[in-house]
Amino acid sequence: MFGKKFLSDPYPAYARLREEEPVHWDDRLNGWVITRHHDVYAAHLDPQTYSSHRLGAMVSNRVGPTSSDEMKKFMDFAPEWMLFRDPPDHTRIRRVMNSEFRGRDIRALRPRIEEISAGVIDRAAAKGEFDLVRDFAYQLPGRVLAVMYGLPSDEGGRLTDWWYEIRHMQRVFLGADPTQVAPSGSSVAEAFSAMTPYLAEIIADRRRSPKQDLVSRVIALAERGTEDGLRLDEHETFAHLLLLPLASFGTTMDLIGNGVLGLLQQRDQWNLLRNEPALIPAAVEEVLRYDASVQLTHRLVTRDLEIAGQPIAEGELVYLVRGAANRDPERWPDPDRINLRRHDSGHVGFGVGIHRCLGAGLAQVITASALKVLTQRVPGLCAVPGRPHRWKADTPQFRGLSEFPVQKER
Repeated sequence: MFGKKFLSDPYPAYARLREEEPVHWDDRLNGWVITRHHDVYAAHLDPQTYSSHRLGAMVSNRVGPTSSDEMKKFMDFAPEWMLFRDPPDHTRIRRVMNSEFRGRDIRALRPRIEEISAGVIDRAAAKGEFDLVRDFAYQLPGRVLAVMYGLPSDEGGRLTDWWYEIRHMQRVFLGADPTQVAPSGSSVAEAFSAMTPYLAEIIADRRRSPKQDLVSRVIALAERGTEDGLRLDEHETFAHLLLLPLASFGTTMDLIGNGVLGLLQQRDQWNLLRNEPALIPAAVEEVLRYDASVQLTHRLVTRDLEIAGQPIAEGELVYLVRGAANRDPERWPDPDRINLRRHDSGHVGFGVGIHRCLGAGLAQVITASALKVLTQRVPGLCAVPGRPHRWKADTPQFRGLSEFPVQKER
């Protein structure tokens, strides 16, 4: 399990696990793999039993004196992230950050995001044949986030290259050796070394001269506090301004690529979307269910429990496999096909409960914008014959394409 073949197409193995062993022990992950929708959904809603804080503490304790300085610094910030906090600390941070990710505010960004999307796809499509990942999906989230951070959209290129490298540091949360993930001198370590002072300077600049951007508003809110006095300290503020792009860039990029691939492979659904653009919001939810960019998350259990007849001991790891849960035939008919008229999400692609992805609304708007400009500006988009797509297939946690050669017309 979790070899290259599995990571390129995990869904047949997921189906076998759901049917034959819905609670499966995996030696490589050193934990229990949970695959049924009911079980995965219920675990997300029970943070008292399935702890994120204890998991973060466990991982940070593995970073020792032989780890690179960059990994030590990264793991100094990571435990501050709300995804590694339980209530009541999680509640405090979430309430502060939620004020900057309200649905109406994100939706207000839609015209600017569509403008950026159109510019990116027009440049790519002008070549006739292009890579949907490198030339479009890789470019778009970084440009949008640059604008949100009060930077020129073209600055998104540099940020994207850094974020793409830094994301590898997250492999330590799945048990990778911290000394090997970002050794000194590696491209990962160098990207982190460049990104942190860059972000620190942006924060310092916004403290001196606030602007109408996300960084300025988060700083002001963290210092001023919410109406009921909730605040973030300086370390938490920096950590979350670092987290936001890391958490949203790669997953949004992969969601766009996975979704477009699925729609083009089921051409009737692409044509339906092209002819009925009102289905775009439903399409975002359905492709997220069908092929989520985040395939699993994990927790540390705080008490002895039993799932599907399998005892699980306090202190053991459980891996909640969202990709498997999202294709559970007990929850959806014909789950291995995209159906834009399904109108029944219920998926766990962004998580559910208190740890639902903070940037879910932003990812939805960016992906909707991508689908809109692609179906309208390159309606005949198709894969290039004889040049197959390729999956990154480098981690069971995240799923995305490394290459997807496409062309304008069939």
